[in-house]
Amino acid sequence: MVVRYGAINDSDGELYTEEHESPRIEEHERSRSEEYESSLNGSILEVQKKIREILNAFQNISVNSFDTLCYYKTVLLGTFLSIISGLLFTANNFIINQFHIVVSDVVVVRCIIQIIVCTCSIYYTGDNILPDSTKKKILTVSQGLIGSISFIACLASVSFMPVPDAMCIIFTCPVVTIVLSAIMLGDKINSLKCFSGTLLILGVVLVCQPPFLFHQTAASQTNYSLLLSSHTDLYYVGVAVAATACCTGGLTNVLIAKCEGVSTWVLLNWAAISGLGIVIAFSQTEFGSHILSPDILCISWLDWIVLIGLAVSGILAFSSMVKPLKLISPNLVSSLRTLELVLAYVVQIIITGDNPDIWSCFGGGFILIGVLVLAFQDKISEMFSPSQRPQGPTLPEQYRYQSLDELSRLCE
Repeated sequence: MVVRYGAINDSDGELYTEEHESPRIEEHERSRSEEYESSLNGSILEVQKKIREILNAFQNISVNSFDTLCYYKTVLLGTFLSIISGLLFTANNFIINQFHIVVSDVVVVRCIIQIIVCTCSIYYTGDNILPDSTKKKILTVSQGLIGSISFIACLASVSFMPVPDAMCIIFTCPVVTIVLSAIMLGDKINSLKCFSGTLLILGVVLVCQPPFLFHQTAASQTNYSLLLSSHTDLYYVGVAVAATACCTGGLTNVLIAKCEGVSTWVLLNWAAISGLGIVIAFSQTEFGSHILSPDILCISWLDWIVLIGLAVSGILAFSSMVKPLKLISPNLVSSLRTLELVLAYVVQIIITGDNPDIWSCFGGGFILIGVLVLAFQDKISEMFSPSQRPQGPTLPEQYRYQSLDELSRLCE
């Protein structure tokens, strides 16, 4: 037995031997090994936690980035379609105005094509020509009849007056919609709606320049040609037709709002059926359709191309106007439609070479401002209500997704 010097137990004075020291060394090494393993496991868990945090942060960044990308992609598509719709509508109006196209012929061709397309779509989707409810049937047929009158009047008005003036009157349709919505739908009329309506009405007065307000003499026409524009009796016929389009358009909007649950194809189909019926009923008048008379044999192939082109472009313009309503805010669509008014004035100047009078410019500006105020009335109200102002820019709810899989399916 070997004695280790200096290894004395203070408690009982025993000397440590190799037999006494060996178990303590093993216990000490085992405890150190356990501490090392515990420390290593803790480090591994900490690293795994950091990796998960990094991956979660990266996933959130990826989701938000794809979210934003798809949002702006949708906004750009809706904006592009709205602009295309305005270009097609403006082009159709100027073609009818400049080439003196018979409006009834355009209506006949478009209604026939629209009936074929809508009927096939209704059959394909398994929908009914008319809804089951009697009330919905009456509303559906009524909106078709009123809507067809508005559509025909819109096309006819540009045959009697310049396109920008006709569009200025037609763009006051929101005034009629505001009043009828308050009466039939119970909507509230606030101060912004009243202000917008006042601007729209004032703009129409300045554009049309009724004789009882704007007295014109030979001297005034010579010296103040930039202030006032002279209008013929035929011009005021166009004013009456455009006003009819404006009123019936506002009524159509309210009737469509009441046709809840009725598909768009059914509504468009009845508008086309009603329009074709109106043209057939008035086919014997002075401005009757050549297609519905023996003169159909005299229509050249070039005229047929123009008529079919106007019909197809009109349907595409309407479809391009409806689709953005499902992609972007209706307020943005309404504001983009006001570009038609600006475009109409620019095209009119290019075609005729004459600058519009000052009052017409002011009137068009008032109408433009009125439509924009009405389109962004909610945003304007928020500006004057700080307590209701949102805290920061956020994406709409329909663009928030929980996983990258949903996001990738959207972007496809």
